[in-house]
Amino acid sequence: MSSTGENQPPEPPLEERGSIEKARSGNYQVSIGSILSEAWDKTGGAKWTIHLAMAIYFGIVILLAIAAAIPALIVPEGVFLEIIIQLAMMAITTPLWAGVYMIGLRRSVNAPIRAGQVLDYFNVTLPLFGLYLLMSILILIGFVLLIIPGIYLSIAYMLAIPLVADKKMGIWEALETSRKAVTKRWFSVFGLTLLIILINAIAMIPLGLGLIWTVPMSTIAFGILYRNIFGCSQQTLQSDTL
Repeated sequence: MSSTGENQPPEPPLEERGSIEKARSGNYQVSIGSILSEAWDKTGGAKWTIHLAMAIYFGIVILLAIAAAIPALIVPEGVFLEIIIQLAMMAITTPLWAGVYMIGLRRSVNAPIRAGQVLDYFNVTLPLFGLYLLMSILILIGFVLLIIPGIYLSIAYMLAIPLVADKKMGIWEALETSRKAVTKRWFSVFGLTLLIILINAIAMIPLGLGLIWTVPMSTIAFGILYRNIFGCSQQTLQSDTL
């Protein structure tokens, strides 16, 4: 299932997209209204593809959780075994989450999308796993140190995973590139993230029906944010022509 070219908003000109150089110098803008407006426009024709991708993601997560429960029943006090299982689940789910993010990024530049792209990033499982593990440890340490550093790092590191998937950066390079770039507009990125969380929380009120629109919009919005800061690599654009 892929999006078509019908009724799509025009693709932003190259000069309006970010780059690593622009990001590092802080030469980009985060307009919350513009990002959400563009994301809403691009939700049409993409929402069911994104929902199917999310269904694949959560379906695999549920199957992993069921599989992980079996050893726990056999060895109920196996703490070491539990740690190994949790790490294995993290190694599988992190590339899946990267795939969801990249679908949003591809939609942000009107590249073709399909639900199966959620499975496309297992070729970078090791760096994604290492990055997520290190990022989680650093954020946890930040929360232990008076909470505020943890909140700062949670936002500052939020684009590290797509940097590995899109730019094929190393673990520390992706973390530091995301942190240094996001720090330039930290409060704007924080405001966008907070507003998206609020929108989805409100969308859950009428039996969750609003999530049909807000979840895809949120996915695309974060793709637009990444595009505006770092751009999108040609490899990502050319990785799927279906």
